[in-house]
Amino acid sequence: FQLYGYCYQDSNDIPDTLTTITELGSPLEMIQLLQTSWEDRFRICLSLVRLLHYLAHSPLGSVTLLDFRPRQFVIVDGELKVTDLDDASIEESSCTSNSDCFMEFPARNFTLPCSVEGRCQNMNEKRNLYNAYRFFFTYLLPHSAPSSLRPLLDKIVNATGNRNKHGNAKYVLFLVPSPSVNSEFTQKCVKSAN
Repeated sequence: FQLYGYCYQDSNDIPDTLTTITELGSPLEMIQLLQTSWEDRFRICLSLVRLLHYLAHSPLGSVTLLDFRPRQFVIVDGELKVTDLDDASIEESSCTSNSDCFMEFPARNFTLPCSVEGRCQNMNEKRNLYNAYRFFFTYLLPHSAPSSLRPLLDKIVNATGNRNKHGNAKYVLFLVPSPSVNSEFTQKCVKSAN
């Protein structure tokens, strides 16, 4: 999102308060989004893939959104943007063994490797990817998709929903061609859908 300004306030009533002024977006309403064309849903997922890649490789390090739900996002000019950053974190969990790197979700659990540095490897990235799978990709991508794209869409959904060697933002971005050709790829997908 575009940051236009901010105000830091530290008072007795409200300690350590940061207020931000950002670009205006439309709240993400999943029911309305499910009623849009497959092409529009694909574009939203494509912008989410770019966001996931950025969060995994940000200048601050890997950023996780601890409160990753559709209501934390808005749509600005057809692009999905995160607006609620109060639950964002760059801390990878510390560990002494792989069992310390257990991630629990309602439908699936994962255990990630503990690095020699004592950090759970790629936990932030994996949390974001699986939440994108849970809340976005499983609903928005498969339904009404052109049959010619289903094998690719299955790979994208599986890469975000499974714990395997390809379960990372870079691989998902690889499945969808690089940002320099995303508009061309989107055009091909739209033509294929028609």
